[in-house]
Amino acid sequence: MRYTECRLEALTEAMLLADLDQDTVDFVPNFDNSQKEPSVLPARLPALLLNGASGIAVGMATNIPPHNLGELADVLCALIHNPDATLQELLEYMPGPDFPTGGVIMGNLGILEAYRTGRGRVVVRGKTDVELIDSRTKREAIIIKEIPYQTNKASLVEKIAELVENKTLDGISDIRDESDRSGMRIVIEVKRGSDSAIVLNNLYRLTALQSSFSCNMVGIHEGQPKLMGLKELLQAFIDFRCSVIERRAKFNLAKAQDRRHIIEGIIIGLDNLDGVICSIREASSNSIASSRLRAEFGLSEKQAEAILDIHLRKLTVLERRKFVDEKKSLEDQISGLEELLSSRTEILQVIEQEAIELKDRFFTPRRSTLEDTDCGQLDEIDVIPNEEMLLAISEKGYVKRMQPSTFNLQNRGTIGKSVGKLRVNDALSDFIVCRTHDHVLYFSDRGIVYSARAYKIPECTRTAAGTPLIQVLSLSDGERITSVIPVSEFTEDQYLLMLTVNGYVKKVALSSFSSIRASGIIAIQLVSGDELKWVRCCTNDDLVAMGSQNGNVILSSCEMIRALGRNTRGSIAMRLKEDDKMASMDIIPAAMHKEVAKLSDQPNVHAKGNGGPWLLFISESGHGKRVPLSSFRLSRLNRVGLNGYKFSSGEDRLAAVFVVGFSRAEDGESDEQVVLVSQSGTVNRIKVRDISVQSRYARGVILMRLDHGGKIQSCSLISATETELEDIEPWEVAQ
Repeated sequence: MRYTECRLEALTEAMLLADLDQDTVDFVPNFDNSQKEPSVLPARLPALLLNGASGIAVGMATNIPPHNLGELADVLCALIHNPDATLQELLEYMPGPDFPTGGVIMGNLGILEAYRTGRGRVVVRGKTDVELIDSRTKREAIIIKEIPYQTNKASLVEKIAELVENKTLDGISDIRDESDRSGMRIVIEVKRGSDSAIVLNNLYRLTALQSSFSCNMVGIHEGQPKLMGLKELLQAFIDFRCSVIERRAKFNLAKAQDRRHIIEGIIIGLDNLDGVICSIREASSNSIASSRLRAEFGLSEKQAEAILDIHLRKLTVLERRKFVDEKKSLEDQISGLEELLSSRTEILQVIEQEAIELKDRFFTPRRSTLEDTDCGQLDEIDVIPNEEMLLAISEKGYVKRMQPSTFNLQNRGTIGKSVGKLRVNDALSDFIVCRTHDHVLYFSDRGIVYSARAYKIPECTRTAAGTPLIQVLSLSDGERITSVIPVSEFTEDQYLLMLTVNGYVKKVALSSFSSIRASGIIAIQLVSGDELKWVRCCTNDDLVAMGSQNGNVILSSCEMIRALGRNTRGSIAMRLKEDDKMASMDIIPAAMHKEVAKLSDQPNVHAKGNGGPWLLFISESGHGKRVPLSSFRLSRLNRVGLNGYKFSSGEDRLAAVFVVGFSRAEDGESDEQVVLVSQSGTVNRIKVRDISVQSRYARGVILMRLDHGGKIQSCSLISATETELEDIEPWEVAQ
């Protein structure tokens, strides 16, 4: 029995022991059948989640993390108000565990998994600071202020010292424990010339300064062990708490009814005081007096005994008024308890009220902070060089990463060099240039955007088949990636311009896509039959050129397109005929505005010169031409547009439209190249300067012979910094 005796905190008594004497829970015999003990305590908050739990039995174990009292009360009230609340809605009130030792919880994927299924892995890091200990030599020290939950401080210091002694951990000159009653302080001095960030990363990797808490949320529910998620645990507690409130109300109701019965008898006795006194004086014993009172005044045995036990001082008029007032109070109490027992809504309100009272009395701020990151593991991005690379994506959802020197420059009208092995009935969809550290945004035909670092794509040779995108992204069945945007930095002044095949355009701030969950987020709302096809980066100072398959072109200002949220549809970009669809979209940077500003002043004047910039038209048949940008006037959206291409056959359609002339050689000609990819996967790189400049009504020249290759599948515009025929150094995507 000595193991169950301890001094309790005020919180424990208020949360666990309140109402224990009001028949709220069942009592069972103790170990030697000498006393009764409660089978469970009538907790006002789920102690299993508040304190956490850890235990092991035969064939089962449990490991539940502790949580913050205030957040636990809030999430309990939220579930009471909305029993159909989703896990995401509950996480708004309780975002994760709160460990008493503090620390930093890395990411929310483990928390989500634990709260959804009952099992998950939560990565926790200690809190550290870097202090300058010698300004002359620039020496720094890493200060550990908090360590992960259930990590022993002495063992941690000993482990670090052992790793330093064994030369496993470099860059540390001294380690000492300066902790005192004011808090923890472990000082790790970094050697002169060593990088404290690298040392800290090694500490996370090699020691318990970063550890994981494996959640296994098993509890005894209705006498059976059960693995439960957060919502199921909270709902089980609410049901238990409803039972406690109901039993307490029944206990108090019976108690109040018994007391009212006694008071009613006393009032009858006081109303017939002379007769009561006479009957008592004439009786020879207490039992005879009790019998006479029951017979003469219709009292029960309890009422008669209460009258016999009353003192003479209670016979005054003032005391009678007190009994009458007490009866009225009891009747009000009984009425309230009966109303409570008849309404589950009122029982839930009592649960909420008592939880809020505990929060108001014992609330403490959260100690563990949450860091929004994919996981607590160190990312290999620190050791991967930020080099230029090529990404090739196929229609069937395969992707591969290649070196820029894989493809050599070729001349106009050649067959081209194959981009590599493709699956049967597969074709190349997109071909972009980016850097290994870039965030690559993958936009699907369903208007969903996914994100992954470029280096996550395995590097391979030109002849390799590639990696299925579904191994990199969480794509749904039948979902296709239609546009890929590399992003080095999510700046505030940049936007993403989206265009659907049915002619809807929308502008969204690039910063809205800086944090994308693994399952993707909505980029644009689509109606049935529409799909997202083109996405480009732009600023408000840029212009946008959009072309339809029939060869019509609209040139407009990006500033005229209002920025919207992600979960919207957008506005109409171009009035399309029934058999027409959008074909392409390209951005004209603000640096070119001086050359096109005259278009706004003289909208009806069309220059006849061949000077750039130009619109580069490419048809599905492999033909193309350049048309001076000055041949097109600025216009608003929701227009038919100007005709920009005359097709040689009725079956031909426009494949792409690019704005060229971004970079020029000394002779004023374009220094760019265009990459053409056929449906069979054949790639051809052509100098833009070799493509003739023609009018809007010309048919163009042959850019790529497709006798055996079918149609043009995709086109990409690049700008080479070197123009040797056999080697190309850095490429830049001209979005």
